[in-house]
Amino acid sequence: MNQGESSAPAVELRGVSKRFGERVILDAIDLEIARGEILVLVGPSGSGKSTLLKIVSGIETPDTGRVFLGGADCTDMPPYQRAVHTVFQNYALFPHLDVAGNVAFPLAVAGVPRSQRDPLIAAALGWVKLQQHARRRIDTLSGGERQRVAVARALVDSPECVLLDEPLSALDPHLRAETLELLQGIQSRLGTTFLFITHDREEAIRLGHRIGVLNHGRLEQIGTPEEIYQQPRTAFVASFLGRINWLRGKWENSAGESALTIADQRIPCGNHSGLDAGEVKIGIRPEDVRIAEDGLLVARVTARQFLGDSVVHKLLLTDGTPLLADQRSPAHAAPVGAEVRIGWPADVVHLFPPDAEEATR
Repeated sequence: MNQGESSAPAVELRGVSKRFGERVILDAIDLEIARGEILVLVGPSGSGKSTLLKIVSGIETPDTGRVFLGGADCTDMPPYQRAVHTVFQNYALFPHLDVAGNVAFPLAVAGVPRSQRDPLIAAALGWVKLQQHARRRIDTLSGGERQRVAVARALVDSPECVLLDEPLSALDPHLRAETLELLQGIQSRLGTTFLFITHDREEAIRLGHRIGVLNHGRLEQIGTPEEIYQQPRTAFVASFLGRINWLRGKWENSAGESALTIADQRIPCGNHSGLDAGEVKIGIRPEDVRIAEDGLLVARVTARQFLGDSVVHKLLLTDGTPLLADQRSPAHAAPVGAEVRIGWPADVVHLFPPDAEEATR
C-alpha cells in the first residue's frame, strides 16, 4: 500500500444518490469515515440509513456517485470482494454451524488455509468473551451471545470497516448496555473502523466519535456528539437528538444587542448571525430551563415527576405555551399549582426559521 492509500479514509462516499422509483432515498451524500473512527448514523425510519449501509457493503449500487474503501474505488465491486463485514440486527448466523464454524466463515470465503484459521478464531472469540463456547450450537445461545458471535465473525479477518445495522435493537436494556460497552472496548483495542446505524440517541451519543443525522435522504449535520447536541444546525437535528422545548417568539438584533420577545417579555439571547430578524422558532432543552427568583418569564407548574437525580416540571407560560424544566437540584423543585419565575442562560437558546421542520417520534 502506498502512502496515499494509507492516509486515505477507511470509507468515502462522493455524491452518492439512490432512488426507488420516484422516491429519493439518498440525495448526493458526501461522507468520509477516518480509519479507526466510529461514525454513528441516526435518523427516522425511511431516512436512508440502511440503504447507505447496503451501498457501502455492495448489496445496493448507487444511481450516481462513487464509493471508496481505503482509497480504492469499489463502486462496481461485488460484496464478497469488499473488505467490509456487516453485523445485522437479526444476527444472520448459520444454524447448522457451531460458534467456531460461524466465526470461521469469512476466513473460508477468503481462502485462508485451515491450518491458519484456529488462532484467528480463538482471538476473535476472545475479543467477545466467548472463548469457552467455540463448539456450542447456535440455538443454545442467548440473544446477547448470538450477537457477540456475529461481532466476532465480522472482526475475524480484520476488515477495512465493520458495518453495524442496528445490532442492539433486539436486546433487552441490560444486554444492550453490556454489548455497547463491549463494542467500545473492542474498537478501542483494535482500532477497527465502525459504521454504526441506529435510531437510539443514547446509543449514538455514547458510542460515536462523530454522529451523522439523516433526514429524507440528506445528511443534515455531522459532528461530535457534543457539537450535534449543543450546536444543532436545524430544528430537525435539535429535536431528534434529545428532548427540547419549542416556543414561538420574535428575534431582533439592533445596535449589537440580541433579544427575544416571548410571552410579551423581552429576554436577552446570544448572537445568531445569518438569521433574519422577526418571527422565529425557539428551542431550549429542559435541562437548561431554570426555576429561579430572578427569571424573566412567569409560568405555572401543572405537573411534576421525581426521577431520582432530577425533578421534571411541566410548566405553562402566561400565553399558554407548555414546556418542561428538568431541575437537577431538588432544592429548586416547585409544587404543582405554584407560580414560578423561569429563565435560562443566553447561550443555550437555539433559533430557527418559524417553519423549520421538527423530528417526530
